[in-house]
Amino acid sequence: MKVASLWSGGKDSCLATYEAAAKGFEISHLLSYTYKSSSNVGSGGISKNPLSAIYDRVGRASPSIVNNLLSFVYKDLSRMIPHEVAPEIIAGQAKAMDVPLIQGEVKWDNLDPFLKSSLRKLKQSGVEGLVFGVVPPHYPIDSSEKLREHRTLVAHKEWMNQICLELGITPITPLWESNPEQILRKIVAEDFETIIVVVDSKYFGKEWLGRKIDSNFIDEVHRLNREKSVHIGGSGYHTLVTDCPLFKKRLKIVRSRKIRKNGYGVLEISAFELAKKLKSAKAAL
Repeated sequence: MKVASLWSGGKDSCLATYEAAAKGFEISHLLSYTYKSSSNVGSGGISKNPLSAIYDRVGRASPSIVNNLLSFVYKDLSRMIPHEVAPEIIAGQAKAMDVPLIQGEVKWDNLDPFLKSSLRKLKQSGVEGLVFGVVPPHYPIDSSEKLREHRTLVAHKEWMNQICLELGITPITPLWESNPEQILRKIVAEDFETIIVVVDSKYFGKEWLGRKIDSNFIDEVHRLNREKSVHIGGSGYHTLVTDCPLFKKRLKIVRSRKIRKNGYGVLEISAFELAKKLKSAKAAL
C-alpha cells in the first residue's frame, strides 16, 4: 500500500514511518505543516499548542458535561509549545530520505482544510493510507496535568482518524501499542541519531539541549520520572532525528545556539548540511 507520513521531524513520527516501511508500506510522501506566528500566539505572547486546536475540534462532538469538564482540564494548554523545527530542516530530512515533501504554513482556521486538501491530492496519486506517530501516555492518571496530557493524545488520534475516515484513507498508527520505554529503546537499538531540541525548563537544564538519546539518556529520564514525575516519552522535551535507517545522508548541524522561549529551552539551529552517514549498521529501507 502506498502511504504518506505526517511528519514533525521528531522521534515518534520518524519511528512510526520506519515501522510502517518495515511492514511493507511504501512511503510515497511526507506531509508537514507549521503555524503562522500571528495565529500561534495566545494571551501574554505565549505560543499556543496545536493540540489544543485539535482538542477543540474533537471536543465539539463530546456530550456537553464531558466537554465542560475537559475544557477546565485543558485551560492551560497554551503554555505547551510544538516542535521548534524550522521548515528548512524538515525539507533537509525529506531530501536525506529522498522522499517528496508537502509543506504548508497554516493558521488555526485552515489546519483541517490544508490537511484534507493535501490528502485528497495524495489520494489521487494513489496514496491509500496515512502514517502518524501518535503514542498513548502509559502512566497513571493521578493529576489534572496527566489527565490533560492523556486526553490530548487521545484527541490527536481521534482527530486524525476522523479526517482519514472522511476521506476514505486508512489511518496507520504503528506506535499506539508501544509504551514510551519501548519507543526509546527501539530508536537506540535501530541506530537512530536523535537529539533534544526543546526542553521544559521546569525539569531540564539547558545542558540537555543537543543531547543525543542513548542508554545513558534513558537512565537519566527514568531518574527524573522517579524524582519529578517527568514523562519518559517526552511531554517535557521534543526531539529532532538527524539520522536513521530511512536516511541516505545524515543532517550535520553546523551552527546553533541555546535560547530560552516562554519558559522552555530551545536549540535554535541556524545552519546545517547533508553529510555522509557515519554509521553503516543499518541499510536504508
